[in-house]
Amino acid sequence: MQQLPDLSTLSSTQRDALTLELWTMVQTLTVQISELQARLNLNNRNSSKPPSSDGLNKPQPQSLRKAGQRPVG
Repeated sequence: MQQLPDLSTLSSTQRDALTLELWTMVQTLTVQISELQARLNLNNRNSSKPPSSDGLNKPQPQSLRKAGQRPVG
């Protein structure tokens, strides 16, 4: 990575070019981050990934039984 130039010695055109370049880099990184976050949010329920690839983030099993009328115990 290059060193930051002394901004007081740059002309306004050079500062504008530097600002535009930095803005472009920020936009590119923002897109890359959102793509990576989308990939992290995939699991076997919303993609074609196998269940074994979910790792330890598997959802808790849910009971198919309905709650009864009588108290527990």
